[in-house]
Amino acid sequence: MVAGTKLKSRYIKKTPGGHTITRSDIMHKDIVKFDNAFPDGVFASPAPAESPKVKIRALDKYCKEHGVRPKDLTEEEMQQFLIY
Repeated sequence: MVAGTKLKSRYIKKTPGGHTITRSDIMHKDIVKFDNAFPDGVFASPAPAESPKVKIRALDKYCKEHGVRPKDLTEEEMQQFLIY
């Protein structure tokens, strides 16, 4: 044990039934509550209005077929995937 270190108990409290509630129990309840707030599983925020819209699937297919990464495309190649 290191001198001057205070270790906090991982046990928060006991229920009347004798079960000990730990921090992980509380964290698990918080995670479940958060997950239930997004029933479709989407955790995203909308893109800014000024950002370009991109046909992602078509871009991915093109990059796989040509063996390039999206960041390596020229402006002309990228234009075909932008939605105006």
